[in-house]
Amino acid sequence: MLAASLSLRAQSASGAQPASAQLAPSDTSAADSVPSDPAVPMLKQAYAMLTKQDFDGALQLTDEAVKNNPKSFAALTLRGMIYSQKKQWISAEADFNTALALDPTNLVVKFNLAELRFVQKDYTAARARFLPLTKDPAMGDFAQYKVFLCDLFGGNEDQAKKELDVFNAAETHPSYYFGNAAWDLYHKNIEDARGWLTSAANIYLPSKNQFYASSLKDLGYLPLPAPTNPSEQ
Repeated sequence: MLAASLSLRAQSASGAQPASAQLAPSDTSAADSVPSDPAVPMLKQAYAMLTKQDFDGALQLTDEAVKNNPKSFAALTLRGMIYSQKKQWISAEADFNTALALDPTNLVVKFNLAELRFVQKDYTAARARFLPLTKDPAMGDFAQYKVFLCDLFGGNEDQAKKELDVFNAAETHPSYYFGNAAWDLYHKNIEDARGWLTSAANIYLPSKNQFYASSLKDLGYLPLPAPTNPSEQ
């Protein structure tokens, strides 16, 4: 789901090195970005609570951190993640926007704001926010994949097909496999989608598979049902 994956997907796609594995940075990931911030121990504790789904406890600590320092980028970003997990979208967006005002070039926060719209299935707004990220070499293939998903599931199938053709022409990026899987899922070709996902799993590390597949999970398509033919398992 969202909160613990928002900035984490962006970090993985951008090539940034989170403190831990791809979609689950360690409890230091947000706080360590501002090592001189006296709220670091509090934010570490809040992140630990978030990973244990103690959202209220995590929110209480981050509220205190923001109160003590309204311009703490780390605290605002973490609180936005917590609000996202609680599906308090307006509050999450407000915190991410405040964080972005503090660091206008921050790629992770820009991704977070786009992803907020995506998980709410506001595909038009999400697409508008993902599209500029496709021009950033750090986001690369992943941002274009997200634009494709917005077009496909937003009902712009003709545009999505053009984008899929680009993925198919390259055949060298995860978008080739996951784009085709999404296309088949959208058209209810479950077994064909399973083949694409299996191929990706045999090529890419689990971490990369996880953050590309996470969008399909957010859309409700994963996990897939068991194969209809037991021999396919």
